[in-house]
Amino acid sequence: MEYADLKSKKIMFIAMLNMLIVVLELIFGALSNSLSLITDALHNLGDVLALFVAFVAAYYALKAATSKMTFGYIRAEMMAAFVNSLFLCVTMIYVLYEAFIRFLNPVAIDTSSVIAVASIALVINGISAYLLRENHHLHHHHATSHDHECDHDHHEDLNLKAAYLHMLGDAVISLGVVLGAFATRYFDAVFIDPLITFIFGSYILKSSSNVLKDSFFSLMDANPHDIKKYEELILSFKEIDAVHDIHLTSPSSNEIYFSAHIVLSSNMSLDEIEKIIEDIRLALKQRFGVTHLLIQPESVKYAQAEQYCLTH
Repeated sequence: MEYADLKSKKIMFIAMLNMLIVVLELIFGALSNSLSLITDALHNLGDVLALFVAFVAAYYALKAATSKMTFGYIRAEMMAAFVNSLFLCVTMIYVLYEAFIRFLNPVAIDTSSVIAVASIALVINGISAYLLRENHHLHHHHATSHDHECDHDHHEDLNLKAAYLHMLGDAVISLGVVLGAFATRYFDAVFIDPLITFIFGSYILKSSSNVLKDSFFSLMDANPHDIKKYEELILSFKEIDAVHDIHLTSPSSNEIYFSAHIVLSSNMSLDEIEKIIEDIRLALKQRFGVTHLLIQPESVKYAQAEQYCLTH
């Protein structure tokens, strides 16, 4: 619990530091006519939103299921990711449009302000990355002393690592803005600011659109993997003649839900059926990481049923 509180405090501190970057870069980006500074500000705002929604999603993910929310709040993570990535995609499309206009109609920028503010952003992003890296190592140590929490800790560990790499990427973008401002000053090349904007804006748009696509398909219960491999694994059990009404979805980044109807080759006792289902559960978990399984056993009269439960 103490570790969780420490982690939460660090995440909120990092979010506040990044909000400071956003405010400074938006103000001085507008005053200095620097589109690259505004791009960096919007990207950092996306990071702040991502940290905030991840914090909220983590809170709701820990809440127990209720009679109304029978699955709990497991989709909070993907809903947050969808909203955040949609915001970034829309803002980056606008920024790229502005960058194109700037190419056609160059505008002089105040390089001193850009260098000063982007340097502050570089330092803050560096501090954020360091804190997350430190937290990542602390978490690794914590996980080794609690073997029964291994799976949960490993997932959080990956999240922290991803956040650390993200902040490291932000630092690189801020460094690019600083170098671009120096180049603009010493080579009197006004096209560099919109060029940097176009490069970083395109990169942010591409990465955000990938998250947008993945979160959208998750919310739509799309199948994330090759379902044929799941089918083949189940049919490898000699007691099973057929499998149909297969459903596969990933409601969050660390959850895979699988359900299917299995047709048994002969009449079996309840104990025997339960043993087969448990064997399937273990095989699906070990091979594909399935976290939630629902199997309906049936007799051979259902062998010709629809494979994927498309309509009823």
